[in-house]
Amino acid sequence: MSDHQIRKGVLRKRLNFFDRFLTLWVAVCMVLGVFVGRTFPNVTETLRQMEFGQGSQINVPIAVLIWLMIVPIMMRIDFSSIVGVSRRPKGLLITLFVNWLVKPFSMFVLG
Repeated sequence: MSDHQIRKGVLRKRLNFFDRFLTLWVAVCMVLGVFVGRTFPNVTETLRQMEFGQGSQINVPIAVLIWLMIVPIMMRIDFSSIVGVSRRPKGLLITLFVNWLVKPFSMFVLG
């Protein structure tokens, strides 16, 4: 059980190296992006021009990177547990309430 720790009788899974330092990776990527953008302005312009269609405003590098960010999350979903949502719908109801009632109106007020 190298991946797990037992504390107070509870089995806990440790975060992997990437997840543990996620904030650091995000900060490094942001600094690196600003550095590349300031140092090599032609790279920024080239990336900006890469669209799926002329005038579509759908940037290919951003679309690919978002896809690469979402796919690992989707692969970890336990789709068999979705059946059990009807037994304990509280989490789903709270999520729906916040996403469909609280967030839109709070963003409207802030905007």
